[in-house]
Amino acid sequence: MVRAYRTHFQQLSPNVKIFLAGNAIQGVGLSIYSLLFNLYLKELGYGESTIGNLISTTSLGISFMAFPAAFFIEKFHVKHLVMTAMIFSSGLYFIQMLNTTQTWLFTFGLLASMFQALFNISVSPFYLRNSNREVRVHLFSLNSALNMIAHLIGYLVGGYLPEVLKHFNPQLDQIELFRNSIMIALMVVFLSNLIFLKIKRVPVPKIKKSIFEGLKEKDWNTLARLTIPKLCFAFGGGLIVPFINIYLKERFNLSTKMIGISYAALQLFIFLGIFITPVLVKKTTHLKFIMMTATLSIPFMLTMGLTGNIVLVLSCFFLRGMLMNMSSPITSMFEMEHVHEKECVFASAVIMFFYNLVYTSSTRMGGFLIEKYSFGPTFFMAAFFYLMAIVLYYRFFRQEDQVVERNEASFIEAA
Repeated sequence: MVRAYRTHFQQLSPNVKIFLAGNAIQGVGLSIYSLLFNLYLKELGYGESTIGNLISTTSLGISFMAFPAAFFIEKFHVKHLVMTAMIFSSGLYFIQMLNTTQTWLFTFGLLASMFQALFNISVSPFYLRNSNREVRVHLFSLNSALNMIAHLIGYLVGGYLPEVLKHFNPQLDQIELFRNSIMIALMVVFLSNLIFLKIKRVPVPKIKKSIFEGLKEKDWNTLARLTIPKLCFAFGGGLIVPFINIYLKERFNLSTKMIGISYAALQLFIFLGIFITPVLVKKTTHLKFIMMTATLSIPFMLTMGLTGNIVLVLSCFFLRGMLMNMSSPITSMFEMEHVHEKECVFASAVIMFFYNLVYTSSTRMGGFLIEKYSFGPTFFMAAFFYLMAIVLYYRFFRQEDQVVERNEASFIEAA
């Protein structure tokens, strides 16, 4: 398995290798930010409902920028877009930390996340256009695995960073420790530009038609089938996933260091899952793999909402996260392979727009429900929407999946 990854990695273009490295570096900084930001908001005295509104700016900004970003990707070289995104998003997040009022935090969080969308929406189309089918599963899995390693490092550093700063300056209070730690993380994001600078500029392909022309000719049926189940995952995830670190702190009184260690351990489980994904996918179809991993994650999510045992909660937290994330690269590939290559940017923009719009609404609702009814009900609601997504994937794609199975069986018999 390791040899297969090494062989396929050697076949990747230099630009793809650089992009993988830069993506991992900025992932370290963003994971520190994501770990500490809502804990910082809690320290400022905001309730879960307000925190839900503020952290939803990330998905809301990406939703607003999805279609403009798709247009920019069509017109400009990805190197320029990525560097612009990293400079402005890290700068705006930095400005966000200079004030503690709700309006300030919301406004600059929204603006920063809009620039982050320039980066996010370019990843899948960039890899798809710079790889062949033979290496694609390994490329998407490798990208996810590197992200997991980056997040592992980021969560470990983020968990310990406030303590380290406290050691050097004991006079800092908890709010200042969180703020300074987040600012250090944003410097890491900014410095990722040094990696992206090495991407060699190539001519932007001349496209006769804009991706927004001929909207009537788009395969809206396929786009709807790809998008609707994913919206159920978005709604379910948004209800609880952004608040799990607060859940661990409030329900089990875990320290920031232990929360960081727990999130880092999660990345090890996710890394293991993604590492073995290419082998598991060979034994089934993409659709069945997506459905299987989501189905297996539901009991662990329900258990997290039912038990008061921290060991059991963390075990379920690790396994649920591993199962849902190991299917992420396969889901991305599944989506891109169901649309024409020239439509992949538009399809990515559509899916990202609606996914983040729903995730925004769900996060806001999740914060309200948690503040009013505590965490338990949101776990059950999330599980229900995950189940809906599984049913919809089966209903929308089962016939095509059967064709894939028959073709693969015929190929094996012919061999």
